[in-house]
Amino acid sequence: MSASLDHKGPPYHLTLPQSVAQAGTFFFLLFVFMWPFQRVPFLTNNLFEIQGLKPFNLLSAVVLGYLVFDTAPLHATDKIERTSIRVFLLYFATFAIALIRSVPNAPLLHSRFPDSFPESYFDFVLSACIVPIFYTLSFLFTLKRMCSFQELERITTVVCLSILLLSIAFVAVVLMNPSVLLSGHASGITESDRNEMARLCTAYFGLHYNVIGSMYISTAPLLLYRALTRGALWIAPLCLSLLAVLLLGSRTALLTVVASCSMFLILRRRFVILVLGAAAAGVTSLVWIGPTVDAVFSIGFGKSSSVSADALLTGRVDNLWGPLLEEWTSNIGLFLFGAGRYGVATSQLWDTGALIQVNVAHNAIVEFFLDCGVILTGVLLVFLLVGIATAWRVGRRLNSDLYWALFASIFGLGISMATGRDILPTIDNMYAFPMIAMMINLARLRYLASQPAPRE
Repeated sequence: MSASLDHKGPPYHLTLPQSVAQAGTFFFLLFVFMWPFQRVPFLTNNLFEIQGLKPFNLLSAVVLGYLVFDTAPLHATDKIERTSIRVFLLYFATFAIALIRSVPNAPLLHSRFPDSFPESYFDFVLSACIVPIFYTLSFLFTLKRMCSFQELERITTVVCLSILLLSIAFVAVVLMNPSVLLSGHASGITESDRNEMARLCTAYFGLHYNVIGSMYISTAPLLLYRALTRGALWIAPLCLSLLAVLLLGSRTALLTVVASCSMFLILRRRFVILVLGAAAAGVTSLVWIGPTVDAVFSIGFGKSSSVSADALLTGRVDNLWGPLLEEWTSNIGLFLFGAGRYGVATSQLWDTGALIQVNVAHNAIVEFFLDCGVILTGVLLVFLLVGIATAWRVGRRLNSDLYWALFASIFGLGISMATGRDILPTIDNMYAFPMIAMMINLARLRYLASQPAPRE
């Protein structure tokens, strides 16, 4: 493997017909386009009653086959690509180890969350391993096959069109079920209101509303980039997505989308648009204080006048993170190596009443620590700091609108990690994989352009 990674030369492709390459790209773009709709109820039925044989899984398998047989995914042609593949392999190995350690916990996870985890070991591995691996495919495919600026723009267009269709569908569903908004508008978003929105999103999209919020967090800066660089035609998709975020009821999604879009405007020095957007948001909040906006301003303010970190984080500090961290630090094995994937659901505090009964820690760094231990968490923090500094330095050199839009999207995901998302591959962070690869390829385009032409 190291020999292939260290090889320098022209891009390496296996000799397959050009039509096959075009078909592979088409299926990959369709694969990305289907992400928001992969769990729509009629698409989750097993074909021919074979477990795991679902339309999205078949499409993913086609992309995997093309990646393996026509791309040589571990073959690097320059030092940027070589470093990227090595970091990806380290990440993938971490995920594999955490997953393998969690397989013996499958019966326990099913007993505590029967709707989220299957009972058999085979089904557990299929759902917890195979599907997340499919998400990571987009990183290698984008890194290896979508290398030109035109191809990167094509991915951006597909993602934006997919989110546009999601926004249209979601707004239509909410309009058909106005009770979700009327109950929240009367008294702010309560727990029962969030449960009603969760049931609505699950019934129509097969997803929790926070997962849909994660999709908007990942893609809102790209829609803004399109609206600024491709004309007025893209203003409607941007406005429709912002309306969907308002109706969704996810406070994290609303705050993060505002922060990431503002960051993109500041980076591109579009201060007039930033001021106009802030004014429009202020007028909207005065004319119609939607349930999501009302809930945002009510965070941390209950019956008492004191405001604490636990109140601001809606009980996560005292009833989730504190007990879990105390339990893990009191056990040397858990502290050093974690409990494996979905470690929070294996806590011994489950039956004591001292813990909110959830299968995620609602904080990406805390969850990674619970799964993998303090050693790998320290390595992760180093990689994150180095990666952020490198991405910022590269962005200043490139001065590219698309690069800064991608950077703002990843920045938004980073902010949202404080109350959710994940480090290891899940449906919440699936857009991060192609976006990071797109940022790398933009840097590679500049690097390769600066290199002298090879001798004949």
